[in-house]
Amino acid sequence: MTTAIGSTDMTTAIEVKQLDTIADWMTAVTPTTLPDILKGVFFMDGNPLPDHCITFYNLAWDAVNRTISIPVTAPLQWTFHNTLPGWILLQGARLSSFTYKIQFKDDSLEWAQITPYTFGIPVPRWVVDTTLFRDPGTNGDIWYRKNVWFGGVPRVGEYVLRRVVDRDGHYTPAHQQMLEKVNPECLVVVKSN
Repeated sequence: MTTAIGSTDMTTAIEVKQLDTIADWMTAVTPTTLPDILKGVFFMDGNPLPDHCITFYNLAWDAVNRTISIPVTAPLQWTFHNTLPGWILLQGARLSSFTYKIQFKDDSLEWAQITPYTFGIPVPRWVVDTTLFRDPGTNGDIWYRKNVWFGGVPRVGEYVLRRVVDRDGHYTPAHQQMLEKVNPECLVVVKSN
């Protein structure tokens, strides 16, 4: 079931979608040169904020610099809890044009620096130093998001990214584990008709 519940601007809307069918709607809709290790849909397991899943699809992968920028409220890019806190987070991300720039250290794509941008301005690393690194035994199915706040406060807001839909559009075992932890409905930005 898909239900439109509001408009974020003239070209997008917010819809309620079901996480049990996420492989059907959170897909690559534009050609991508994204490395296979980043393809699919990922669940933010343990995320303290009211958002669930992300995908790297439908974005420009810069192979030379090994970077990708993720506008949090781009269509079919990010899911939010279907709750008042989820709605507030989505609207705050939209108003601030919240974006993450992820830059991998080298071609192994094992470790990346994440830079959050709000209102087009990078958040300084002395505020939050955020990294992403791949579990070496999982071929990209598990990534760890780590944060250090104000130069020394670690672990606040950390979580594990678990691939719930693989690059071929098939559910992984982590998909069922996700459904056991979250409300099956989510909010997602879509292109409006």
